[in-house]
Amino acid sequence: MHRADGEQLFLDDALVARRENVRRQVVPALKLGEPVLEPDRPWESGSAVFGTVLQDGGLLKMWYLGGGHVCYAESEDGTTWTKPALDAVELQDGRSNVVIERGAFGDYYELFGVLKDEADPDPSRRYKMSFLSITRDYDGPHQASHHPGSRRGLSTAVSADGIHWAMETEFASDGVCDISRMYQQPGTGRFVLYGRAKLAEDCGPWRSWGWGRAVTRIESDDFRTWSEPESGPKSGPGSGPDLVLAADEGDREGTEIYSLPAFEYNGLHIGMPQMFYGRTDQGNLEIQLATSRDGHTFERCEDRTPFLPEGGVGEWDRFNIALGCLPPVTVGDEWWFYYSGRTYRHGPYDGPDTAAASGGARSRTGLATCPRGRLAALEASFDGGAVETVPLTVSGTRLHLNADARWGTVGVTLLDAAGQAIEGGSAPVQGQDGVDVAVPLAVGAAALEKPVVLRLELHNARVYGFTFA
Repeated sequence: MHRADGEQLFLDDALVARRENVRRQVVPALKLGEPVLEPDRPWESGSAVFGTVLQDGGLLKMWYLGGGHVCYAESEDGTTWTKPALDAVELQDGRSNVVIERGAFGDYYELFGVLKDEADPDPSRRYKMSFLSITRDYDGPHQASHHPGSRRGLSTAVSADGIHWAMETEFASDGVCDISRMYQQPGTGRFVLYGRAKLAEDCGPWRSWGWGRAVTRIESDDFRTWSEPESGPKSGPGSGPDLVLAADEGDREGTEIYSLPAFEYNGLHIGMPQMFYGRTDQGNLEIQLATSRDGHTFERCEDRTPFLPEGGVGEWDRFNIALGCLPPVTVGDEWWFYYSGRTYRHGPYDGPDTAAASGGARSRTGLATCPRGRLAALEASFDGGAVETVPLTVSGTRLHLNADARWGTVGVTLLDAAGQAIEGGSAPVQGQDGVDVAVPLAVGAAALEKPVVLRLELHNARVYGFTFA
C-alpha cells in the first residue's frame, strides 16, 4: 500500500500497476540560450563552473568554481548576476569575489557544493560546504586506492554568512575520491553525499570502462562524522552492499557515471546522473534522469534520453555539461536548473573538435528550466492508452493532475479495491495544460477513507503526476 502525500510523479513504475499502450518519455529542460555567468575576472582563468545556487534572504546566491577557487555571485532575478567585491580573499588589486582560495585553505582542491542548514542552533555553522581535498606525495595509511601516492577525500567547511569560511573537518571521509554532490534530507535533516567511486573489474550488470567511474553514498547526521561508503558488489545488485549507480549493459562502450546530483521530492529520490562517454573519440558529458525509492539504489528513466544534452554546433555549451548540487531553484511553478557548459571535450582537453586547440577554451554557467515536476511523462497518442496505479492511501478529497491535454483528453476514474468505479469519481480533463489542473470529481469523503486506484485514460495527452489535496 502506498501513501500518496504530496505530488506523486510518474518518473518510475513504483505507483503503476498496469500500463496499456503508454510509454514514458523524458522531456528535456528548456535552455535559456545565453549563459548567465561568464568568467570575466582574471583569477577565474576562463572558467566559471556551477556549484550551488540557493534562495536566501530575497536573493539567489551562487557558489561556483572559478579558476580553481570557490567564488561567489548573487542575483535578484536569477538571470543577471553580480560578483561583489568581498574581503574574504584579496587577490591582485585588492578585494575579490573569491571566498576560498585554492592553495590557501588546507588541502582544498575542488568545490562540491554549499547548503544552508536553517536548523543548526549554532549560527557559525549555518552554511555548510563540502569539497575535495588532495594531499600530494602522501605515503601514509590513507592512500587513495586508484591514486597511489596521494590522499583524496571529503572535507567540510562552515560559515555564518556564506562568505567567511572555517575548516570544519579535513578529510572527514576517504570514501570519495573525486566529484561529489550533496543535499540535506527533508524531514530528517540528514546530510547525504553521492560521491565518486571507481570499479576495477566487471561486476555483473555493472560495467567498468576506463577508470570505471561510478557513484557511492555516504551520509552524516551532524556534518562532522560520516558513514562508511557503500561499495561495489562482485556480482551485481542484491549481492551485498550495492553501488548507488554505475554504467550497465544498456550503455554503449566507454560509458561511466561521472557524478550524481540528487534531491528528494515527496518521497521520491530524483537523480540527474552526469554521463561520461569516455572513449578516446568521445569525451562527452550530458545529464540523464534516474530515480530511487530508498536513496541507495538508482535506476535510470526509460529510453535514457538526456534531460540536459550537450549544445549543438555554434552554441556556448557545445560540450561537457555539468550540474551542481540540487534541489533546483523553485520560481513560481517552474524548476530552475543552473548548469555548466564548455567549449571543449573532457580529455584530452586539447584533442580534436575543441576550442582548446585555438586558445578559446572557456566554461560558463547557464540556466535551464521546466515546469514543476515535468521531467518525464507517461503519454499516449490518438490511439489511446491507460494507466492504473497501485492501491493508494490518500490524504485529501480533491484530485489535481500535472498534465498536458491541450489537444487531447485524460479520462479520470477512481476505483475501489475491488476494481469498481467509485460513485462521482469519474471526470475528463480536456483542453487544459498545467502543473495543477483540478479534476472536477464529485466523490464523497467517506469513499476515500479506504485505498483507491487511480485510472487514467490518455488520448493524445501527457500526464506527469497527480496530487490528492
